[in-house]
Amino acid sequence: MVLYYSSTGNSKHVALKLHEAFDGDFIDICDFEEPTSFDLEDGETLFLVTFNCFWGVSNRMESFLRKSEFRNVGKIVVIMTCGGYLGGGDASVEKLFLEKGLPKPTVYSLVMVTNYSILHDVPPLDAQKRKLMHAENTLRNIIQGTQKPYHNNWLIRQFVPIARAQYEKSRITSPFTVDSSCIHCRLCAKNCPSHAIEMKDGKPFWKLPKCDICLRCLHHCPVEAINYGDSTRNRLRYTYDSSVEPPIT
Repeated sequence: MVLYYSSTGNSKHVALKLHEAFDGDFIDICDFEEPTSFDLEDGETLFLVTFNCFWGVSNRMESFLRKSEFRNVGKIVVIMTCGGYLGGGDASVEKLFLEKGLPKPTVYSLVMVTNYSILHDVPPLDAQKRKLMHAENTLRNIIQGTQKPYHNNWLIRQFVPIARAQYEKSRITSPFTVDSSCIHCRLCAKNCPSHAIEMKDGKPFWKLPKCDICLRCLHHCPVEAINYGDSTRNRLRYTYDSSVEPPIT
């Protein structure tokens, strides 16, 4: 079974590759709003793919894992995509599964292209392609069982609570803005995993004080009308598909 949560396509691509290699159910957690029970085949491996979010998983993913039940799990493999450094992300994920009485997960870090343009510049297209090519090699090694799992050291683990607290502070939606180039396509409201956006007077409006801050809305906006304060202005947007298959100009 492959479970995934993706904002701009990195994690979905990884999940698809795992599904091709190992078959089983292929599940986007955003398709589920209520607590769910999953029955695996006896001894089946549960694969989880998600993006690193301040040294852990996003609020949506954490809530999903805490509320769902998993039966007959033989092994858990977690692949966390990130822009550079996973930090104590493995410790956060281990804690979630162990608290549910499930096996300790094997965690892999997969460095891909960052989409957290609130803090980081999205690299130019040529650099994106190099990073994704390297990521593809690492993913192949993970699938073949030759990649070394990710382990942080004991010192890093001491800072996990600080990173997670910072995530909670960073989830506020008030800095989101929409400029006059908005074409009222409703894509952001339709696809928000947190259901935080609604259309008001034909433009997106963040009705919830907090969201996952996954930035799906910002990067998928076809006219780049959405920003998060001033920090994302003039920064590149990124989706996995646009990086590996750029539009013909």
